Amino acid sequence: MVEELDPTKYHIMTPKKKRILIASLLFVFLFLLPCTLYAYYKIAVWRPSQTDKEITLQIGSGESVSEIAGALYDKGAINSEFLFVFYIFSHGLQSNIQAGTYVIKAGTPLVGIISQLQHGTNDVTVTFLEGWRVEEFARLASKKLSNIDYRKFADSAAPYEGYLFPDTYFINSEIQEADLVALLRKTFDEKTASILTDENLKKAELTKEQAVIFTSLVEREVSVAADKPIVAGILLKRWKEGMKLDVDATVQYAVAQKRLCGSQGYCIPTLEEYMDLNWWPKDLSQEELDFDSLYNTRVKAGLPPSPISSVSLASLDAVINSQATPYYFYLTDNAGVTHYAKTLAEHNANIVTFLTH
Repeated sequence: MVEELDPTKYHIMTPKKKRILIASLLFVFLFLLPCTLYAYYKIAVWRPSQTDKEITLQIGSGESVSEIAGALYDKGAINSEFLFVFYIFSHGLQSNIQAGTYVIKAGTPLVGIISQLQHGTNDVTVTFLEGWRVEEFARLASKKLSNIDYRKFADSAAPYEGYLFPDTYFINSEIQEADLVALLRKTFDEKTASILTDENLKKAELTKEQAVIFTSLVEREVSVAADKPIVAGILLKRWKEGMKLDVDATVQYAVAQKRLCGSQGYCIPTLEEYMDLNWWPKDLSQEELDFDSLYNTRVKAGLPPSPISSVSLASLDAVINSQATPYYFYLTDNAGVTHYAKTLAEHNANIVTFLTH
């Protein structure tokens, strides 16, 4: 005879208790848990971000939602990348995000940020050109952006000559000088990261600073892509052999502002004079060609102390991968054609042939 087990003695669940447990679990998973998660979700998307400072975010054309989420999270503007992505796709907003540059106030909740990113009405398209110096960046920025003061921007950007990336930007019209400088510098770092690697710099036998200075010279000296690696090779060879670089663009950089003051020496030009100034004068006098400046490579051997202009990726690549040739001299004629020479005599003949007619 089989002895019947006592449920209370062996803790065996009765059918009635099983039904109660299953009902309880269903209640938790089908009602209580979803309601709890939904309540958390509603609180989380409206919770202020933890950052205590205003941030600037640039969204490029074609940038993915996950990339935007990552950038916002890194800046502390959102508390969860997952919630950002989930909210956008659950509301069908992925095609509504506009390219541009956004200034996001401290503490803006996730929903507020997403709403802001759908409206590019405050964005201004600004195109900074390759080969521009800081003052030219400042001139355009102060014309196109209402809160940018020419002198403040030029002063803030001056230490970063050569490290402001030339490109077309979608910029919030209310951006401030410091944020704009930071945006241009950040873009430079991002765009040049794959070129200015330790491996590439070691191969070129240059520091990062030397590479950018050389690139700014190439940027101003030649515009034809095929000529850039050749001119870069010539300049690098002259530098390594202790020869003066003789780059006219460095003289232009040195004397442009000096022209405003003339024989007065030090002066403070007016804003109108800055706005109208030709920052790259070609009609250089002999006195200007001999101007005693650390930037004048016709007078001083070696590199200028800093870059003289913004640089393009093509020119940077040309310096890193410069082309070795037997040439020591080059000149660009009035049609933009570059002519090369192995000796000074050949170079002088090219000057007579291509620049005196």
